[in-house]
Amino acid sequence: MQSAIDQFRTNIQRVRDLISLYISLKSQSTSALDLPDLLRAALVLAVSALDYYIHEVTRIGMLEIHRGDRPEPSVRNTEESAFSRFKVSLGNAREERNLAINIGDWLEFELLQNSNNDFVHQAHHLAEFIPFISQSLSNKLNSSTWLDNEIRKLHSYKSFQTPENIAEAIRLISDKSLWKEVGNFLGKPTDLEVKAIKQELNAIVDRRNKIAHEADIDPTFNVDDRWPINEHLVNNAVTFIERVVEAIHNIL
Repeated sequence: MQSAIDQFRTNIQRVRDLISLYISLKSQSTSALDLPDLLRAALVLAVSALDYYIHEVTRIGMLEIHRGDRPEPSVRNTEESAFSRFKVSLGNAREERNLAINIGDWLEFELLQNSNNDFVHQAHHLAEFIPFISQSLSNKLNSSTWLDNEIRKLHSYKSFQTPENIAEAIRLISDKSLWKEVGNFLGKPTDLEVKAIKQELNAIVDRRNKIAHEADIDPTFNVDDRWPINEHLVNNAVTFIERVVEAIHNIL
């Protein structure tokens, strides 16, 4: 989990650097230079930092559950947790089964790869091989590259930006009531305050979508008229996203 929050903090600092660049250029230039697009870029990158964090923390958490380093979310109203219901391809399932069926060939290959020819062609007692076999099997069982690839592939087309989508992702690794916990961490525990947190995030994401998908054009005015934006609005959005992510990190 630490690598995910470290990367988020780096990404958010880049966003703040972009805002600082806007402020610096604004103080040194005239209105003839159109600078607000720097703020629009900063807002898009801030939401992107949130999205990437949720992707990463979910992926890391799922791999930890698979390895037995993290408990699987408890079941409430369904027979299986969201983690257990996560779909993987039959190709990867077949690969794991083939390894079990051909375990002898695989162990022989591992031995050849990790020993010199003299050792392989000499007679040995079975006890000499037990540590090697145990370690090889342990390494293989703890290898989750195939699951890592599955998660990346299946989540690659999903965005984790809105409160609903974020909660859906976190349910794969935690059974906590995410937004209630976020509200508690931020000192806003009531249902109305939690609702306000989600509404504020939705508003930020909606503005991000206007910028990313609609060129931030206000269709009620003339051509190239854009929705107003300023550093105060963007700074508040970035600070809010930062607080939400730090809350999620502490909750998990």
